[in-house]
Amino acid sequence: MGLIANVRMQLTKLGGKTYQTLLFDTLLAVVLLVLGSFMATSTDPGTTPGLLFRSSSLATVLWNVPSIVPLALRRTHPEAAAWIFVGLTVLHLIVGPTIIYSDFLALIMLYSVLVYGNPHHSARFVMASLAVSLLTGTVWGVTFNIGPLFGTAAGPNIAWTSWLPTATTLSVCPATGLTTPNASSCSMKMLEDSLMMTVVIAICAISVIIMALWQRARHATLAAMRERNAAIAARDAEETRIAALAERARIARDMHDVVAHTLSTIIVQADGGRYAGAHDINLARSTMGTIRHEAQRAQHDMQRLFSVFGTQAGSTSIAYSNMPSLWHGAANVSRTVTGPAHPERLSAQASEAVFRLVQEALTNARKYAGTGAHVFINEHWLETALNVTITDDGLGAEAMRDGHQPGYGLIGMHERIEALGGTVSAGPQLQQGFAVSASIPLSPMSESNQAPTFAVHSTSITGNNSHPDNPAQSILPIWTRITDAAKHTLRSWVASISVVFQPKHFEQGESVHRFNWIGRLSQWTERHYLLIDILVAAILVLLFNSSTYNDLRLLANDGIHWLLPNRALTTVLTIALLAPVAFRRRFPESSALAMAIMSFIQLLLPASIMPSNALAVNVFALVSVYSAVLYGREHAWRWVSMTLVVDSWVFGIKIAAGWNGTSLWGTTAQLVIPGRDSWTAWRIILSGLMPGGMVMMAGFACIAAARWTRSRGANALVLQQREEALRAEQERQKVLAANLERERIGAAMQTEVLATLESVISQTDEGLIMLSSSPEPNSEQIASSFAAIGARGRTALAHMRELLAVLRRTGFSDDTGNAYSLKPPLQPAQSLEQQLATIRH
Repeated sequence: MGLIANVRMQLTKLGGKTYQTLLFDTLLAVVLLVLGSFMATSTDPGTTPGLLFRSSSLATVLWNVPSIVPLALRRTHPEAAAWIFVGLTVLHLIVGPTIIYSDFLALIMLYSVLVYGNPHHSARFVMASLAVSLLTGTVWGVTFNIGPLFGTAAGPNIAWTSWLPTATTLSVCPATGLTTPNASSCSMKMLEDSLMMTVVIAICAISVIIMALWQRARHATLAAMRERNAAIAARDAEETRIAALAERARIARDMHDVVAHTLSTIIVQADGGRYAGAHDINLARSTMGTIRHEAQRAQHDMQRLFSVFGTQAGSTSIAYSNMPSLWHGAANVSRTVTGPAHPERLSAQASEAVFRLVQEALTNARKYAGTGAHVFINEHWLETALNVTITDDGLGAEAMRDGHQPGYGLIGMHERIEALGGTVSAGPQLQQGFAVSASIPLSPMSESNQAPTFAVHSTSITGNNSHPDNPAQSILPIWTRITDAAKHTLRSWVASISVVFQPKHFEQGESVHRFNWIGRLSQWTERHYLLIDILVAAILVLLFNSSTYNDLRLLANDGIHWLLPNRALTTVLTIALLAPVAFRRRFPESSALAMAIMSFIQLLLPASIMPSNALAVNVFALVSVYSAVLYGREHAWRWVSMTLVVDSWVFGIKIAAGWNGTSLWGTTAQLVIPGRDSWTAWRIILSGLMPGGMVMMAGFACIAAARWTRSRGANALVLQQREEALRAEQERQKVLAANLERERIGAAMQTEVLATLESVISQTDEGLIMLSSSPEPNSEQIASSFAAIGARGRTALAHMRELLAVLRRTGFSDDTGNAYSLKPPLQPAQSLEQQLATIRH
């Protein structure tokens, strides 16, 4: 966790956040009071007169003492502390010393009340600060010109009048040596002094007001992001529970689509084979083979369903492209596609949802549409969606007269499509038959995929739905293809750059903090921090370009003239050394590494190229160190510390080598070339620890400050990183919860379902053996075998519905808390065996 985090944890154990703040502010107030008292005792009391009475050093010290109370409360009770300080200030201006050292703390109090106080009360404190500024300027203008109004009149005191704004332009008031002082000129002098000092104080106050409003907007961003991170952390347990219940719903949905569809097919095939295959042994064998194939495929799908990676693995067989396998061999199914089709714009989930939709519609048609019903699948491809309609000309509403109700298949159908943002409707048609309609949104089209995969207006189930590759692409001129590739690459670069410069989204609190332009500008700079860093780096280049130019000058051999460097090269060097500062928050570790490498190369350059050991612009390497630790990865401080030590030590060695009349390369040569004085080289290397150690201390101070800020969570980008980490961990926990739930359910359910399917396969194998035996079985034996398979399938389907009921009553759809038509209980689910026993009884 780190030393900084441990220190903060120990402080937290002492009390809450308010206690820590009060303790820190109280200690700061005591330190400032002691410092002010020492300064007051060493100050000439003649320089601090009072408006009414003369002052003394003791009076100045005593008037400083009460200020400890508002200073200690400035963050825990900011508004009360501000009014107390205003009262103390007005009181000492009138009856005490005109100026005391605690007056300089007024700016801190003004800043604190605007940052930590109620934003709706900001105007009153701004007006109060300006009013006190006017009062202070007036009192100072009067007192420093004529002295106390009561007490011994000592005449003008040069100690307090010499620093007045008009001291050099107007004579001392009252005029010395005159029998009758000029009252009008004295009044004018006091008025000018009062106005000038009021303006100076007001400028200081306005500057603090701007800084406070700026910082208050940033505090609002931090508070909002902390609340959101806390909410994410608090929802961990709930999200885990939701993921487990959603996994139960997914398993129920997929079990219905996989097993119920297969069992329905088996029942239909068994019933058909019972009558049609009884008199045709070849048809009976084909039907038996179909039943066995369907059961084996269901077994495979069930194993995938309960595998640990079942939600990610997917299967190419359950996709839009494999839909024709659902009606393979069925002459009563037709498919029509209109519009330019783009199957690649269907996501993996959407492709599976379309497959399951058609599968469920065909299953229901086989079960309820009646003998001889035809199914029509219509696909209509639009720019933004795929509309699929499956209709039949079967019984429709009459099929529900047997009393059956819509089952879990329609529930799963709605859940799948609606989770993708689509819509589903299902119901009997007015004339006859049943209709299922769905609209599935498509993903945006990329430029590389703008040509449709196929565009078919009317196709049969055996039609080829794809066009051959466009031969025009292969005969284009080479120059055209190169130009197109270059344009595509350029567009990709532009898109990448736009992503880099895209403003960061922050949760920036309530709109109350955006009522003033300062707050709006502050939060705008937070979102566009990269642009701000680039502007700052550009300003620094303008400011330090001349400094780099002067640092690289060489004194000529005559000791009088200077050898001037190339202006363009110094500008390029300044830009190169400050470029990492422009990206210190967007790419913190990369920019810090670039800064470290450039600094190291700069140190290796000989004196003929780099005459100065260090440039003024090199001080911004500390900014890169701070930024890499603050905005980089959690353990970035490790490699930053290592590079800091290396660069600092090399800098120290270069300094020490210069002290000894040699160079860095000369010291290296002494160390590696045989026969040289290696001890001298080692002495220079060790001597480099002293100047290099000073740079190391500054660098490690930056690292400590960054670690402290990071542990406090007092930076929006750091909180954004924490939010992303929390969300990533939450997703991992949800996946883990889903996997655990799948394993728990699979341990009890998979064996039972697979055993049911295995019994159907065994029954089918027995039938196939019987059909292959000699002599050939009679029609009664064949019908009996198919009847047994159908009975086994119906029993398995009934048991399947019991299992689905258990899962549906204890799970819900994906990420929502409402099942489509069932409400899950708000208590932990019982074991699967207990739930099955409850249903059976």
